[in-house]
Amino acid sequence: MLILLVSLINLTLSSHSNPGHLKPFGTVGSLINIEEINGEYPNILKFFTYYLPKSEPILSRQVLINDQYYNIWKTDEQLENEVEGLSKANIYVESMTQRQRTQMKFAEFFDKYQKEHLFFADNIPEILRKYIVVPRPLQCDDVLPTIQSAIMLINNINTSPLMVNEEYNSLICLFRGNKRLTLVNTAKYPDIRHIVNPQNRQSQQPSVDPDRVDFDQFPEFTNIEYHVANLTAGDCLFIPINWVFQERSLDNTITVIYNIHHKQALNIDLNQIETCSKDDSYDSSFTLDQIDWASMQNEPRNFREIIMDLINTKSNTFEKWQETFSKHLSFDLASDSDTAAIFEELYGIIDLDGSGEVTIGEIELIKGAHQHHISDILYEIVKLVDEKQKSKTSKNDNREEALENEDTDEQLHLENYKTDL
Repeated sequence: MLILLVSLINLTLSSHSNPGHLKPFGTVGSLINIEEINGEYPNILKFFTYYLPKSEPILSRQVLINDQYYNIWKTDEQLENEVEGLSKANIYVESMTQRQRTQMKFAEFFDKYQKEHLFFADNIPEILRKYIVVPRPLQCDDVLPTIQSAIMLINNINTSPLMVNEEYNSLICLFRGNKRLTLVNTAKYPDIRHIVNPQNRQSQQPSVDPDRVDFDQFPEFTNIEYHVANLTAGDCLFIPINWVFQERSLDNTITVIYNIHHKQALNIDLNQIETCSKDDSYDSSFTLDQIDWASMQNEPRNFREIIMDLINTKSNTFEKWQETFSKHLSFDLASDSDTAAIFEELYGIIDLDGSGEVTIGEIELIKGAHQHHISDILYEIVKLVDEKQKSKTSKNDNREEALENEDTDEQLHLENYKTDL
C-alpha cells in the first residue's frame, strides 16, 4: 500500500507538463544567452543611446583584468596585505540566516564570513575606492552625476531572492569568483514584475522560492524566456531597469554594483556623450576615490541606508529624521497633516524608549515582526507621498489649461517654472 502511495505521488509530480516545475529559477526552459563583447566595454555613445534606453543587457568579458590593482582582489589575504589599514577598518555585515546587521572589523569578517554565513553589502568603503577604476562607459563628466551609488558585495556560495530595480540600471562587475545571473524582461512579462514586487506590500502572497519555482502556485513563470549570463572574475554585466534578476554565487565572490539613475541618464546631453565617445580612450588611473560623491548629492539607495547614515552622523532627533526623509522623498512631510502623522508614527515605533532620540541599540532591534511593521509603514508613507504629488500635479495641469488663452510671454514663464520644479 505504501509503495503504491509513493508511486502515485511520484507520478503526480512527474506528470506536470513543464519540466521546470519545482526546479531552480532559470535552469530549465527557454534559455537565451545575453549579448557579449570580449575585452572591452560597449562604446559610450551606443551604451547611452541603445543599451540603456532600449533596456538591452550586455555582457563585457574580461574588461577588469588589465586594471592596475585587479590582482589584489584574488584572495582575502592578498587584499589585507596590499591595502594598508584594511584589517582594522570597521564595517557593517549581515547574516544570511538571522538577517541582522552587526559591526565588526574587516579582519574579523574575513575570518568568519565563510563559516558563519555572513556577507557584506554596502557602499564601497573609502579605504578601497582607490583600488577600483571607474568603468569606461561611466567616465564622462556628464555621466558621473547619474551614478547614484557604488555598492560592494562580499559573500560566499549563496542564492539571492528574485529582485527588480524600478529606479536604476545596474552595472555589475565581478572582481573575484564565479556567478550565474538569470534575467527576465518584465516589459515582455509584466506579471512577473508584479509578483516579485507587488503593488500591495501587505498582501499575504508568498514569495517565489528561487530554488524550487512552483508553477502551480505561480503559473506566470511557465514558458517564459530566461536571459542567462555566467560571469567569471573580470566580467561586467549591464542589467537594465525593470528587469527581474537573480544571482547564484558559485564560490567566494566580490562584486561591485554601479546603480545608474535611469531618468537622469536619459536626459544626458547627447552632444556631450558624442564628444566623450570620440575620445574613447580608457583612463585606467581614474579611480573611485577621485569622484566627489558629496558634490553629486546622490540619494541613498534605500531607507535602511538613510537610517544608518542618520545614526552614524548622530542625527537622532525627530526633526532631523523628518527633514532627511523629506529631502529623500522630495516632499515636505511636515507640510501635510496626513504625512506628518504617519511619519510621527514611524519614528515612535523606532524610538522604542520614547526618549526623542533613536539609538544604535534600537536600530539593531529592527528585525522579525518589528522589521515587517516598519517596512509596512515606510511603504504607506511612500504611497501617500506619491498620491499627494500626483494630486498636486493634476491641479497644476488644470491651472495651466485655464491659462491657455493668456499672452505668450506669460505662458512661457509658466512652462519654465514648471521645468525648474
